[in-house]
Amino acid sequence: MRNVSLFLLIGFVFFLSFCSLKNEDNTINEHSIIGTWYWQESRGGIKGSEIITPESTGVAVRLVFGTNKKVTVFTNGVETGTYTYTIKMGKSIFDNELHYLLNFNEMSYVIWKIDDEEMTIQDNFVDGYVLTYSN
Repeated sequence: MRNVSLFLLIGFVFFLSFCSLKNEDNTINEHSIIGTWYWQESRGGIKGSEIITPESTGVAVRLVFGTNKKVTVFTNGVETGTYTYTIKMGKSIFDNELHYLLNFNEMSYVIWKIDDEEMTIQDNFVDGYVLTYSN
């Protein structure tokens, strides 16, 4: 009986270790979003092939994420809104899998990439866009 308990304990520890290693690949540092982000391009739309940029639209968008869980949006240098933002796990409509979702201004975005230089998010609805921002 003691050997069975020891075996189960070792198996459980191995399982927890495996799960924590697996989750490391899917974790993001929520503080990495804090700072100023400049819109570079959006790809997608109904046909999925539209590419829009600040140059093609004449619209420059800047997002400033604060440590206070607020994001301020600037459009062509003018403040156009301040919103509370959250980052939490949720399901993407694209693959029904859990991803980090960025939510603000009544919108939900799947976070595909975020690091010191670039943030790539996707509208979490059909016919949406993949938006790329630089730091």
